[in-house]
Amino acid sequence: MASELYGVLATQSGSGAPHSSIVAFVSADDLTSVVFVTPRNTRKFANIEARPAVSFFVDNRSDRVDELMRVIGIEAHGNAHELSAEQGCAYRALFLAKYPQMSGFAQAPGSALMRITVSHYDVVDHFQHVLVLPAGGRA
Repeated sequence: MASELYGVLATQSGSGAPHSSIVAFVSADDLTSVVFVTPRNTRKFANIEARPAVSFFVDNRSDRVDELMRVIGIEAHGNAHELSAEQGCAYRALFLAKYPQMSGFAQAPGSALMRITVSHYDVVDHFQHVLVLPAGGRA
């Protein structure tokens, strides 16, 4: 998961309408956290404020049909929330270590540093083999 640059965040509006968006992310805390940055004026931020339960999906696909059985998909389930300036110091440093070119965006006054506290992961390989792991990766 750490080697991937982008994942898909799935949220729900207050009325339950689904919304998916691509985000740059960093995993942290022995895989119990996923951290990303978003502007506060986005639909995903409003959805998280209304319903913090989210899922986050990342995979290693190459868009080659002959490699389908080698694709691994990971879905993280958890709750997301904005980190305060004090809480976010170490997480922001991790994010910027992976994405130094996003410094202006990550530190803009209108941007929120978000943390997903992961409860568990669904890991899919060989197209349909599913393994459920608690956060931290211990089976």
